[in-house]
Amino acid sequence: MPSSPYGAAPPPPGQQSPFAPSSPPQPPFGQPQAGERPDGPAGKKRTGLIVGLIAGGGCLLVLLLVVVLVIVLAVRGGAGGGGEETGSEVAQLTPEEQATQLVTDYMAALEAGDSAVAMELMPAGEDSDAEYLPAEVYDAGLTAAPVTDVVIGDPLIDESGISGTVDVDYAVGGESTSAEFRVADYDSDDVLALTSFSWYTELPEMYAGLGTTLNGTEVADGTVFHLLPGAYELGYSNENFLPASTDPVLAVNPQEYPEWPDAALSEDGLTTFRGAVQTAVDECVAQKTLEAGCGMDAVPESSSDGWTMVEDTVSRTLPEESQRNIDTMEGTPEYDEPTYVRGESVGTVDTTIECTKDGQTGTCELFFGGAISVPSVDMADPELPVTWS
Repeated sequence: MPSSPYGAAPPPPGQQSPFAPSSPPQPPFGQPQAGERPDGPAGKKRTGLIVGLIAGGGCLLVLLLVVVLVIVLAVRGGAGGGGEETGSEVAQLTPEEQATQLVTDYMAALEAGDSAVAMELMPAGEDSDAEYLPAEVYDAGLTAAPVTDVVIGDPLIDESGISGTVDVDYAVGGESTSAEFRVADYDSDDVLALTSFSWYTELPEMYAGLGTTLNGTEVADGTVFHLLPGAYELGYSNENFLPASTDPVLAVNPQEYPEWPDAALSEDGLTTFRGAVQTAVDECVAQKTLEAGCGMDAVPESSSDGWTMVEDTVSRTLPEESQRNIDTMEGTPEYDEPTYVRGESVGTVDTTIECTKDGQTGTCELFFGGAISVPSVDMADPELPVTWS
């Protein structure tokens, strides 16, 4: 596949990506990095024939022939391209021709599934906060959801001839869309460069601490990275969690952020969560004191008809319905802290206690027995502490 004769350049400092959302502001791309190819191939080194004549009395003339293999290195300049144009030759093209060739080369790279060429045509830039992920992440995405049905529109160049746009229709994994490319001459060398097409993003806050992977490569929390069109298989290295949807994340249009699924508990994670809740409830139910924890109200010291409760004589049992609530409880990761998992109401507790009145001793039963609150488990802590609300 021919590549572009152009050296790619991102927008200058302070210019926002045309495809980044209006809020919050996105970091600027780096300075232009226009490539130039040498005027010709590397010089050839040659040695002539070395003829040695060895003379002597009665000796035969000996002809020594030394053959030297000449290696010619082909030098590829700049981003290469469909021809042998140098930067000065590209400048001879009209802005419309340059813009069309840039976009054509870029889309051809995406169609071929060659993200390395696409990144070369539009580098991230050293002063940009956004970075590219390894090429294998994008190549896998372009293989799973190929770019097809590309139709490149006529370029619209402003009167100055130093900037313009090109509309492109295309499909990603069979889903049709369109996008607007922008080109500009930032270094005043009469050579246009792509300003943006890939868009950048961060992982959702709801994935923090889960060890998120895209197409098998882990992406650190807080990383600002570029997306190219394609499908991204989502996963977590934290075995207690998995994506709520098994469908890959599809990146189609640079003006629309992809839909990231919620994080959910895996089967192992759900078992761990329920086990932590069960352990905490068992400890609370075993308490003989008036106060027991787990969000339950303390047993009152006296009843409305004059009976006084005896400390350290409380007996609590978990009814079948409450136990079933624990056994079937679902856990929901908190959006801003997914390892903090919130459960559901456990239910009531049957409570009896020794009580006295006027010298008499009896057994009192707490009306409705008390109720256990909603548990939340901190699954980032190996101790799995439970809080109640």
